[in-house]
Amino acid sequence: MRFCLSTTRLILDDLTAADLANIQAIARDPDFRKYVLIWLDTDEQIAAFLQHAMEGAKKTEGRLDYVLAARDRTTREFAGLTFIEIDPAQRSTAEIGIVLLPAFCRNGYGSEILRAFLKFGFETLGMHRVYGKCDELNRASARLMEKCGLVYEGTLREHVWLRDHWRSTRYYGMLAGEYAAGRA
Repeated sequence: MRFCLSTTRLILDDLTAADLANIQAIARDPDFRKYVLIWLDTDEQIAAFLQHAMEGAKKTEGRLDYVLAARDRTTREFAGLTFIEIDPAQRSTAEIGIVLLPAFCRNGYGSEILRAFLKFGFETLGMHRVYGKCDELNRASARLMEKCGLVYEGTLREHVWLRDHWRSTRYYGMLAGEYAAGRA
């Protein structure tokens, strides 16, 4: 059974083998490569990422990873890649992430996805804390998280070398009580 969340304009559902070319397009996008702390540099890495996501989607119980395609609700056009991942060591915490194709940026799609994930994380999964992170230079991602009510928690400075320099990561989070109080 395929997992699905929906927003006003998007469907968020499990990735399929047919999404390989779309994931390759995202992985080769200069903005993705500039900001995202994930290693999808080769076709083999991309295929392994997709395979891992599809294997995770087969779980009917105890699912920890929801790596989803964002698709236009009307046309089913692939808009981006999203995830909510439950921490296996601390099952009351989940990380969220969103990567949209350039054509879908700056149109409110990111806010729709983030709000849907907050609702799913707190109301369905019963999370205590949901957090997101972004490269410290990715102001658009930071603004999105702030706009949706996540609180800036701090910066992990120069903690990972990726492609061409040391990266620093900003962390944002929301607690269940903040969500319940209408912060999102």
